[in-house]
Amino acid sequence: MEGPDGSAAVTAGSAGGRVTRFGFLLAASALLAAAVTGAAAKFQAIAIGAYRPGSRILITETEFDRYLQQEIPVLIGPGIRNARVTAEAGNIVRGTADMDFLKLRQAAGAEKPNWLMQQLLSGEREVSITVRVTSGHGICRVDPVRVTVSGITAEGRTLDILISTFVMPTFPDAKIGRDFEMGYNIDRLELAPSGVTVVLRR
Repeated sequence: MEGPDGSAAVTAGSAGGRVTRFGFLLAASALLAAAVTGAAAKFQAIAIGAYRPGSRILITETEFDRYLQQEIPVLIGPGIRNARVTAEAGNIVRGTADMDFLKLRQAAGAEKPNWLMQQLLSGEREVSITVRVTSGHGICRVDPVRVTVSGITAEGRTLDILISTFVMPTFPDAKIGRDFEMGYNIDRLELAPSGVTVVLRR
């Protein structure tokens, strides 16, 4: 991880030669930010403000994949295996996973589909999802580009129908195709084959 200033993320403050409680907390945050490894730890450090403004925090592809393996069973439940993400040029992110759509719907508490839809949705399939991520000034937007399921690709109008009929009813809180605030003093995300760099506001 790139340390926010090469060694410590935040400088402890003092007043009249005395280290205040606030200064101690800042120093502790500095040590945490300088030592954390792995996507989960970096996300936590960002959330508690351990990095100084303007910091650039690189989350590598390997770190993000490990994070997905740990968090997907907790956040989504059964129905997804072998999730992995690759960042590409042009603000493109491609995610692949083995998915069982019926299990995903059930885990999300969605209404049970009719018999025909159950036959179409059940069973694990290899899925590839390509999205374009744009961000700046604390705002982010994720626009789907294409989805490939078992070798069959959906784009354009077909993709819109897939999102409106399956994704949104299953995950109604998903922020797809619209702006949303990232929070945590994040200014933007920079995508590259090496990973995603989270850039904090100055």
